[in-house]
Amino acid sequence: AFMDVMPQGPGHTLVVPKAQSRNLLDADPAVFGPLFAVVQKVALAVKKAFGADGVTILQFNEPASGQTVYHLHVHVIPRFQGIPLKPHSGQMEKPEVLTENADKIRTELGS
Repeated sequence: AFMDVMPQGPGHTLVVPKAQSRNLLDADPAVFGPLFAVVQKVALAVKKAFGADGVTILQFNEPASGQTVYHLHVHVIPRFQGIPLKPHSGQMEKPEVLTENADKIRTELGS
C-alpha cells in the first residue's frame, strides 16, 4: 500500500497486489482474498489515523468506469460526515504531506 500522489482527501491510500493484472476483470480470483484482507487492514488503520467517520473503497475497471492506471488497485479514502470527496484533479500533493499521512497510517498498522 502507498499514498495516492493526487489524493481525493487526506489519507487517500492505494492497495496494489503484487500479481500483475490490468484490472479486477482480468485478475486471477485467487488474488481477491489476500488483496481485500489488506484493503480491510488499511481501511481500519486509515479510519483510526485520521479520525474518519467512514471509509470509501473504490476500484475502477476499463476507461468507461474512469480507469486511467492499468494495474489492479483499490482506493481507500477516509471520509468525514458532510465533507464531499474532492475530484481527482491531477494536482499532486506535497511530498512532505504524503509522508506525514503515511506515517500516521503506518503507526496505526503497527498498533
